[in-house]
Amino acid sequence: MPDILDYKQIVSDSVAFTRKEVGSSWSKIKPYADHEFIQFAENAFFLARLKLTGVIEADELKSRLQMQKLAMQNVLLAIKGVGIVTAQNVVNGVLDIVSGAIKKAINIILPV
Repeated sequence: MPDILDYKQIVSDSVAFTRKEVGSSWSKIKPYADHEFIQFAENAFFLARLKLTGVIEADELKSRLQMQKLAMQNVLLAIKGVGIVTAQNVVNGVLDIVSGAIKKAINIILPV
């Protein structure tokens, strides 16, 4: 089992999902979205590794992951043209992509 994430694939999958979800607003949010997707994946992977190594328990993983989701949602909401429902749909879709990549990399299922 690899101990790394394919960030390029995560960003590619996340961008494709987001582009479809936000439609014509895509060009406005792309630079921010790319950065946030990488940051979110890195943070989720870091938290999953803490759980894997016993540094944190499942409830703390879930709590910290929720904070990461809220942070990403707030960034997306701050970008002109993205409403709350669209932002939440993007967050959920990207979380699914990141969660799948983490499961494949280190066999930790994120509590989503």
